[in-house]
Amino acid sequence: MHLNRDLLSQQSITYQDPCFDRPKAKKLAGELCKYREKRWRRMLSNHKQGEHLLLSAEQFSVPLTNQKCIQNLEELANSFGLKLHIVIFIRSQLDYINSRYIYSLRRFYHSQTFEEFVSDALEGEMHSERQQRGRITRRQDVFNFWTYFKPLLKAKKSGLKVSFIPFKQGGSDPFQDLMTTIGVSQNQPWRNCTSRHFNRSPGTRGVWMARLLSQKLKEHKITNKSIDNSSQIILREEQQRGWKDPAFWGYSRRLKNQVVKHFKADNKKFAKAAWGTSWSSSFPDDSQLKLRKKQIYQPQSIEEEETMHAIAIHLLRRIRHQINPNFASQVADPLERITSFLSPSITLQTIRRIKSWRKQ
Repeated sequence: MHLNRDLLSQQSITYQDPCFDRPKAKKLAGELCKYREKRWRRMLSNHKQGEHLLLSAEQFSVPLTNQKCIQNLEELANSFGLKLHIVIFIRSQLDYINSRYIYSLRRFYHSQTFEEFVSDALEGEMHSERQQRGRITRRQDVFNFWTYFKPLLKAKKSGLKVSFIPFKQGGSDPFQDLMTTIGVSQNQPWRNCTSRHFNRSPGTRGVWMARLLSQKLKEHKITNKSIDNSSQIILREEQQRGWKDPAFWGYSRRLKNQVVKHFKADNKKFAKAAWGTSWSSSFPDDSQLKLRKKQIYQPQSIEEEETMHAIAIHLLRRIRHQINPNFASQVADPLERITSFLSPSITLQTIRRIKSWRKQ
């Protein structure tokens, strides 16, 4: 949307671009959670008559599951002569839970195994994330769309325009799906973003390393909030070490069947309310996910596991020095960095020597 801002403008759509415009959409989402309207009113009062305004941010998923926030937003839009249209992308639970596990783990929100994370997901619990946002309690049943989006489904039934889009189904492009949903002509020379802007997730080794490092951070009482740019640490490490691993897929056949069975009845109700159709017709790719084989990383030898632990120790040390920098770390960290690329015996031996040197 950032690259196609001018083309959208030609369609009388003003995109609130976070690269240029203030307030950012995620800040506006925060204002909804606090039941505040000042920033919204300032922005809307400067908005051109006859133009559509497009706001996009994942942070809207919190206030848009709260009935009062939805009502406040609709009333606000009406007061400026605007008609509200809410668009939500929906991911299949199999895909979504797996993705959310990787997302939360690489940000060091927890150190759960995938099985533990799935168990919590089925219980409607997300202990790893902040419980409160503004004045509303953050919903924990995020994977049960029938209950999670009940306030939106109720508003939709009452006349509010709400569209749910199945995410990446049958090879469809989410941007094109969004344009179709909001009524934009498809015959446009849309620009595509380069691969460096794609949302990247760690591979199997990166996920394993993220969990190990999360455990070590917990042992040393270091919270993810105290780490600058925590989400990039594992991704950078993968890139620098040239790890090109397959995508993580944590499900065994038993666990996969358990997830499908758990959400089946409510998915049926949600699909009928959202699309007037069946879940399987909206999510044809689920059949492929059910056949997908488990893809995780496990060290194949003691030496390999020692190497991974040495890398984790090195990353832990760098994080501690980022939080509390000192002169010694500026000298020792680059040496550790170099030795962490060597064989595990040399790496561990060198780290012991550096620790001894620091004590002296």
